[in-house]
Amino acid sequence: MNSYEIKDGVIYVRDFRRPPDYFRENGFAGIRKVVFADDFSVIPRCSMQLLKELREIVWPKGLKTIEEGCFSDYSSLTELNLPEGLETIGEGAFQNAENVKYVKIPRSVRTIGRGAFYFGDGGHILAFRVHPENPAYCDLDGVLYTKDRSDLIRYPSARRRAEYTVPDTVTRICDGAFAHSHYLHRVFLPNGLRVMESSAFSFCTQLEELDIPENVEGIPSYAFFCCKKLKRLRLPRRAAYLGYESICNCDSLPDVRIPEGITEIDYAAVGGNRRIKELVIPEGVKELNNSALIDNTALERVVLPSTLEQIWDHAFQGCVRLRELTIPENVNYIDDETFLGCRGLKRICLKTKHIQDGRFLPEELRDRVELIYDRR
Repeated sequence: MNSYEIKDGVIYVRDFRRPPDYFRENGFAGIRKVVFADDFSVIPRCSMQLLKELREIVWPKGLKTIEEGCFSDYSSLTELNLPEGLETIGEGAFQNAENVKYVKIPRSVRTIGRGAFYFGDGGHILAFRVHPENPAYCDLDGVLYTKDRSDLIRYPSARRRAEYTVPDTVTRICDGAFAHSHYLHRVFLPNGLRVMESSAFSFCTQLEELDIPENVEGIPSYAFFCCKKLKRLRLPRRAAYLGYESICNCDSLPDVRIPEGITEIDYAAVGGNRRIKELVIPEGVKELNNSALIDNTALERVVLPSTLEQIWDHAFQGCVRLRELTIPENVNYIDDETFLGCRGLKRICLKTKHIQDGRFLPEELRDRVELIYDRR
């Protein structure tokens, strides 16, 4: 017996000995419905990714687990009525199922993996509905939380509200929780917030201002990536880390105070911003990593800390208005692609004894940049 059968726009899945094959049946074009055999307890990892026109799912009666990525990119689904008895939803299980408007989570679900309901830029999600007797999760006005409301898992990104106040109980903003929420202008965070996970506010294209409470331990990767209208961002005075591309492509942000306590500026962490004119890198930072400050096209002044030791490739690439820079005494390495495209650079003061000449400069700048040696 075959593992599956296709008939009249319906695929009947009997087992997963041979999962549906993309190269058969023209990529399964025209399949609108899937019916699973009732004896399935697990839908295996990435096993059902190919039914792009799917609109209806008949779940197995004994289903316990939907593994990672099973139904990702299902652009035709509009509702997710998950069955009672389901206990585990894997990471990215319904990722980019962008036309889903409502998700119904039964009383039995105990685990929801990272990014399970990350519906992407075109997401139409309006509300999550959790059975009131579910012991692990709840919804508050359609927003998905853990039962104790300590973790905000997912805000419905298509909701047409300009402001949202996160409850005082919340200590964690989960991975991608507000990502692609194009209608939000302001989000008010509680003082007790401690953890923000990756992409927490990425692609919030209308977000204008945000205050991150002092107790937040670090700024994760992609935290504010492509928040194009963000005009005011207050970060905690101290943080343990500043993740890659965390404050990146924020075209309206005029300034940013980088927290103390970090030891490196990660990949493009403060990059691609068009209005920031000055940056002060705090004491304690030892590395400017690859592309750390890349393409800050309005940047005119950078203050580097005495603790800095290494400046990696493309760190200042495309900072076309940067004219002068002082390299501190502890710097022992500058990559020869650090200053690519810095056509406005005129003068570098070298306080370090580890750099003997201008060979770190790209050839087109070596005859144009004055090197001043200050090694007292």
